[in-house]
Amino acid sequence: MVDMLRQKKGVARDKEIYKMVKAIYKDVSPKEFYKAVMRLELRGLINVSSVSKSVKSLRLRET
Repeated sequence: MVDMLRQKKGVARDKEIYKMVKAIYKDVSPKEFYKAVMRLELRGLINVSSVSKSVKSLRLRET
């Protein structure tokens, strides 16, 4: 996912990244995807912010 965010210049909507992940890993569920997003956020690799009630923005953190 971090590489996918790099391809998107560091910022993308959650749905965009989910589609990219789903294209590679056909059997990944939304629950598994958001669990991985949470892990990346807790490790300090990405920031997640709400754009609207159902849309999240994923931003790669500067290191």
